[in-house]
Amino acid sequence: MFTATTLSIIDTKNVRFDTVLTNQGNDYNSSSGVFTCRIAGLYWFSASITKSYTDNDGSTYCYIMINDSNKMFMWHYEQNVLHALFSMTASGGFHLNRGDRVQVGNCADPGFLYSGGMESFFSGFLNKPDV
Repeated sequence: MFTATTLSIIDTKNVRFDTVLTNQGNDYNSSSGVFTCRIAGLYWFSASITKSYTDNDGSTYCYIMINDSNKMFMWHYEQNVLHALFSMTASGGFHLNRGDRVQVGNCADPGFLYSGGMESFFSGFLNKPDV
């Protein structure tokens, strides 16, 4: 089980969450933003990304990814809205094998993402290990 917050942009492929609140088993790496599976089984992941306000229209999106493959889509489109923050959230259950990697990434226009505090998070837990 892990929960991390305080989003940092690495590049368009990967964002990380620097402030680790829980990291039972140390499977989440806050330096890379990647969760690496040690125990095969059914997992639940959730991510929420906050989009910052801009002076222009704008949209952005990110994915929850497994082994560099897009799995869950988070998207926000903004039109003529100033001085506000918007959240994009995705959650889902997945079967993982040992060594599978889960991260948030493949973001469009990551400069629109808000990284000012604990408004964004990435979290996951093992629901049922393989027998």
